[in-house]
Amino acid sequence: MVRPIEADDKPGIGDFFARLSEESRRRRFLGPKPKLSSRELAFLTEVDQRRHVAIVALDGAGAIVGVARYAAWVAEPERADMAVAVVDEWHGHGLGTALGDLLVTQARASGLAALTGSTLAFNSPAKALLKRLGFRPKGISSGVADYELAFAPS
Repeated sequence: MVRPIEADDKPGIGDFFARLSEESRRRRFLGPKPKLSSRELAFLTEVDQRRHVAIVALDGAGAIVGVARYAAWVAEPERADMAVAVVDEWHGHGLGTALGDLLVTQARASGLAALTGSTLAFNSPAKALLKRLGFRPKGISSGVADYELAFAPS
């Protein structure tokens, strides 16, 4: 099941984060990330579903196994940065692609001009996901590869 994230999902996001391997955390947060602060949990779960959109995928037991989000840039609110994370045991099953597809569809429908995505330059699975979703490489700086998916004006 996929649904919008809710403020009450803080414990579930904490459990989700604990299930991510150290490498998956590093890939998602572009560096070491041993824990989430209460402030970070609030940012990740208390979203307006307009400028900051987030969805979660739940397994049969109701545990969060995937999260996808985009957040509008402060300086350019018509653009938003997208991120996807999936617990390790669900890697390779298409969940990241499915969540990404849903977010791209929502971003396009919301009138955004573009989505951006950044990943570590060696993160082949994330780069492949971004390419599958239609993102184009924009460059690499300090070991981080940047991508963009521009939407045609409607």
